[in-house]
Amino acid sequence: MNITRTTEPTDEPITLDEAKAHLRVVDLEDDNAYITTLIAVARRAVEDMTGRTLIDTVFTQSVRDWHACIELLRGNAHTIGSVKYDDVAAVEQTVGATDYGLHSYGDGCAALAFYDEFAEPDLVERPFVDRVRIQFTAGYGTSADDVPESLRQAVLYLVAHLYDNRSPVAIGASVNTMPFTVESLCGPYKIYN
Repeated sequence: MNITRTTEPTDEPITLDEAKAHLRVVDLEDDNAYITTLIAVARRAVEDMTGRTLIDTVFTQSVRDWHACIELLRGNAHTIGSVKYDDVAAVEQTVGATDYGLHSYGDGCAALAFYDEFAEPDLVERPFVDRVRIQFTAGYGTSADDVPESLRQAVLYLVAHLYDNRSPVAIGASVNTMPFTVESLCGPYKIYN
């Protein structure tokens, strides 16, 4: 089983202006590109910590064989774009949208479920190759306003940390973790698979 991002989100959970205000560098233009990169890095870190996608993103998940129900590996999945497979002649085919549905659980998890009437087509014989591909969209929505405020704040904290600590090692410094930080903000949203 494998999952890849097919497209990145068109928006971020915080804007450059919000990040610069948080960093107290509103008038500094030299670091705009760097801060923009940090916003994307921090978003991805929060997504990895929680297992959820903040802003709508398209993923492709692949599996080796047919299963009646396939758990989607990213939280907040809300739309199945397509289900494709490689038939016995190694030709890509598309499963009809009436043959499956998206089943969402209350905890942010979701699964693709094939209906009972679906007859699993034979797949190409290729060892160690994922032969079924599911394209789906996951996220809270298309804009920053759709993202829970505590997750947006976690992104801001990470941007500040990365901006202030441009090296992975702090020599000669005493480092203490604040008790109410990123883990605390992300904890209620973490998906436990």
